[in-house]
Amino acid sequence: MDATDKDRTTMVRVAVARLGRDELRQALALAADSPSQIPKAAGNALNALRKHRDPASVVDKIQYRVALPSVAAVASEACLARTIELLGDDSDDPSREQLLAALDALGDEFSVATVAVMLASVANGDMAASDLCFELLAGDERFGLTDWADTDARSTAPPAAPRTTVGATPEQREARRLKKQKDAEARRKKLEEARKAGEKLRRARKKERRPGPEGTERKGHGPVAGSGSSVAPRLTRRAHLTPAQEAEFDRNDPWVAGVVFAWVPFDPSATDGPEAGGEAGKMRRCVVVAGSATHLLVRPGFSDGGVKSRDWKSVPLRHWRRSGFDQATWIDIEVVQVPRDPENAPVGWISGEDWNALW
Repeated sequence: MDATDKDRTTMVRVAVARLGRDELRQALALAADSPSQIPKAAGNALNALRKHRDPASVVDKIQYRVALPSVAAVASEACLARTIELLGDDSDDPSREQLLAALDALGDEFSVATVAVMLASVANGDMAASDLCFELLAGDERFGLTDWADTDARSTAPPAAPRTTVGATPEQREARRLKKQKDAEARRKKLEEARKAGEKLRRARKKERRPGPEGTERKGHGPVAGSGSSVAPRLTRRAHLTPAQEAEFDRNDPWVAGVVFAWVPFDPSATDGPEAGGEAGKMRRCVVVAGSATHLLVRPGFSDGGVKSRDWKSVPLRHWRRSGFDQATWIDIEVVQVPRDPENAPVGWISGEDWNALW
């Protein structure tokens, strides 16, 4: 059959997508051992695919397709070598009967999916047997690729037109406005209550640090009498600070173990905040680890699904709900210095168990 270059690359893509998970992972691992034989663009796609938690589920996505001819060649290398051995002197330009006989002689040495990838890889190359291999895949049902053209049509079909919705009525818009206003007021009250709780805790800790009857200084992070879970936990581990941080920041600051909102740059070395026009960052809930009169040392929190939640060094919070976080959260290992806003008191406190897990 008269197959175009696009038809051949599509056949490779469909064949690789039907490899088993173990076969695909093995091929990706083998491809990593021969990077010099793979074009740079394909190598980058291979690295990204290899790092994915389930490559088989995404191998057919457009960003990885440039790597699939290399994956096919590596996955079928042993199968191709065995087929050439069986064909002998006829391997350069075998007849249909000779190729079928060689494939039958493979027996159970290779899976049907691997044999199909081998044929697709040859079909995509500049070889005498390329057309014959393509015809076998497109017409022989045992290789499971006779529907290759339909698969390609489904993957390249234009997206469905977005659904149109009827515009909101004036009553609906007014209801939404009132709801937003009510939610904003509730948030304001919550922050005000947290500020008052933080101020109460600060006064209590200041009182604890006053000299006792025998002239000894009383220090501690224990709960204040009459307070609930909104106060700081009893800390049994101290924050790890550098000597320079020790000189500037107090690990016994009243806000330590508190959860505050702070603007955190995406680049830890950046110093420009939103007030300076910087945009490479966002407001995050953070855990305070030390404080000074003007600044705080914090460890930022990152939500589930983000890159930090897949970083083995980040620490997941067990009791994130009662600590003031609105979703499952991972705490970064990096410490960031942020300005201290007296009006931005802690909105909650992490548990003693979660605090200890940070160190």
